[in-house]
Amino acid sequence: MYAADYLMRIARDTVEQAMLATGLHQEPYNIQQSVYSQAPLSPIFKMSKPLKHLLLLTSLLPPSTPQSTPFDPGLPAPNPSISYWQTPPLAGISDLQSSTLPSAVDIVIIGSGMTGTSIASHLLKSSGAGAAAAAAAAAAVPPLRIAMLDAREACSGATGRNGGHIRPSSYAEYANAKEVVSREEAEKITRLRSAHVQALIEAAGELGEEGRVAAEARVVDSVDAFFEEEGWRVAVGQLEVLRREVPDLGAEFGVFEGEEGRNLSMLWEATGIITGSPKVAGAIWPYRFVTHTLKDLLEKYPSFSLDTNTPALNVSLVDAENSTFEVTTPRGKIRTRHVVHAANAWIPHLVPGLGGIIGGGRLHMSAQLGGTDIPSAGKWPSYTGNGSLPTGRAWSLYRNGLDYVVQMPRNGEFMFGGGETTGMSSDDPRANATQATMDDSLPPNHITASYLNGALPNYFGYENWGAERSDFPQQEGQDVFPGRAKRVWTGIEGQSTDGRPLVGRIPTSVTQRPVRNASLGAEWISTAYAGEGMCFAWLCGQALGSMILAGELTGNHSLPDWFPLSLQVTEERMKRARTSPARMEKRLATRMSAPLRKRG
Repeated sequence: MYAADYLMRIARDTVEQAMLATGLHQEPYNIQQSVYSQAPLSPIFKMSKPLKHLLLLTSLLPPSTPQSTPFDPGLPAPNPSISYWQTPPLAGISDLQSSTLPSAVDIVIIGSGMTGTSIASHLLKSSGAGAAAAAAAAAAVPPLRIAMLDAREACSGATGRNGGHIRPSSYAEYANAKEVVSREEAEKITRLRSAHVQALIEAAGELGEEGRVAAEARVVDSVDAFFEEEGWRVAVGQLEVLRREVPDLGAEFGVFEGEEGRNLSMLWEATGIITGSPKVAGAIWPYRFVTHTLKDLLEKYPSFSLDTNTPALNVSLVDAENSTFEVTTPRGKIRTRHVVHAANAWIPHLVPGLGGIIGGGRLHMSAQLGGTDIPSAGKWPSYTGNGSLPTGRAWSLYRNGLDYVVQMPRNGEFMFGGGETTGMSSDDPRANATQATMDDSLPPNHITASYLNGALPNYFGYENWGAERSDFPQQEGQDVFPGRAKRVWTGIEGQSTDGRPLVGRIPTSVTQRPVRNASLGAEWISTAYAGEGMCFAWLCGQALGSMILAGELTGNHSLPDWFPLSLQVTEERMKRARTSPARMEKRLATRMSAPLRKRG
């Protein structure tokens, strides 16, 4: 069934009870309509935060489908909307294909975004260079042969379409995680996410000069702005808890309320702001980082291949005893011992058993110019007393949902996403229910695009905005518009029914491809970051690569100690997700409780 159906079935009873309890349920309620158009905010604020956001989530989902219908997203749309990040595409990588498709490899990675690239990078560097290479040689392990496939151009999925900022809200994430996992596990998840700032900057720093410059990996000023008193008080309380229980992380955030917060943020209606230090706030040009990393790997490792516009059509088990799979593509078949599924929300097409566990949603992003009076990078009011960072500033704006912005350091573009409460699916009359949330080739939702192109002057105040800029260095031949709005595009996020990423070996009860000995080969997954890929994908990919490599060297596919066990795919977790969706109610509510989600 649709993954969304789990959410809808769980949400209906919960929402109805909450609305009855608050007096909001005065007449029959259409759960497909937006909560914010149904009633004044004050009755809704009587609900707990998880219930409010769960109600919001259900308002954004596609219509329910019969439970007997498995969710199959199909293949990614062949001609997706063009992301500003992808202009221009990296020549020689974006549409690269091998002259002859490899016929046999050790590992096939399906997907060329942040996750797939991280897995490939970790496997190749750990098995083919330095001390790890010596250990592999001593164990008589030859260099791993890895084939990466993508249905479209390289990095054309969520990584090439997201917000580009690496900004965990550790205070909220820790509080929310503690509601569904232990305190120790919540801390692990929180640290995993915050570690991505340094991890991605370091990874970009290892590229050649061209790649380092192109990736623009950097620390940034960080502002979480709240526009409603209740959300503000909750966030401040969460930060107080983080400061007590994880003091080193809590110390990286500051609190500014009222007029002081408005002056520092230049957000004229903000109730308060929480700022973050450079240790917990970064940004990157995600498409360029990934494509230049792939270029670097291809140059250094002859055993690695990339084939774009080569969709994996089917995965079959051809030798259960020796764990040999066959991946079918339009250009031929590849035999392999390991299949790594890193294609985000499209994974259920190749693993139907995940059709009720993984779903997707269409989100919107834009690139646009600020007004002439908006500060350039490094010129914003300082909240540290040491000046504003010349590398730019990023914001999360919690106002009837979440909007998110990052300012680019060179030309000052605002990468602005959000508008989910205006409708994240498609209003194209040609779209069916699946296309409405899973097709990034359809035109952007008209209302959402209109909102994104008009909201920033209102956030900062028209008196602070100034005239429209005319100094942008427009390049000819690029898919960039000449006006203030440079591009608007969409992307598909992947999400799981329990709201947590899925990382690890996929049980054969799910794949229905039962190998005899998983130590020889298996199917693997890292996905479902729920729009938070910039603070999950790289290190989740590294952890998965470590699991695969450990099995290659020792036969023991164990997770590294630093990785949260609650994100691991297990038979029991999959069983709960498939057979007991009602148990997910609290997890789903918690997942949506954030004032607190950033699209990265």
